[in-house]
Amino acid sequence: MLKVTGVILCGGQSSRMGQDKGLMEFDGEAMVSQVAKGFNGAEQLLLNCNQHQTEYEALGFQTFRDHEYGDIEPHAGPLVGILSAMEEAANDWLLFSPCDTPELPSDYLSVMAQHASDQLAFACVVFDGTRQQHLHVLLHKKYKESLMMYLLSGRRRTSEWLASIHPVEVDFSKQALCFANINSMADWPA
Repeated sequence: MLKVTGVILCGGQSSRMGQDKGLMEFDGEAMVSQVAKGFNGAEQLLLNCNQHQTEYEALGFQTFRDHEYGDIEPHAGPLVGILSAMEEAANDWLLFSPCDTPELPSDYLSVMAQHASDQLAFACVVFDGTRQQHLHVLLHKKYKESLMMYLLSGRRRTSEWLASIHPVEVDFSKQALCFANINSMADWPA
């Protein structure tokens, strides 16, 4: 089994929700605590957040902020958080999820890691039956330089960068709803 660092991305501004999504209560606890349950078996669990660090640490998370990279605009989207995580992680493999997908399958990490091992792949992305879920991705640190160059070029689209490294799709179509984002109160489960 691969040694994996799990990374929950909470670096955004939650502008559509109007408050920090990761700290919102979901099923009796902070949403980010629900997301963390999808990282069973992770050797390390990190949380990328650029605000409310104290609150996340009080929940028991090891946090880090986006790093500053000279010509790369700070807090310029999730790819900066992914690049920063590659520097923070103790392991060569990193599994990501945004903080607003609280119903990740409990075998998320094991399925992604097994797929990478079986396919000899260094990048795997969730396929939900309709499309790739670009922030549900397993990456090896070997892509750090590629990501740095992409960001230095001024580009920020996660889908575009991932396409350039040709990730293997991992079929989670039978669990597609587990990867649904809660971006606004309208997305909140009834």
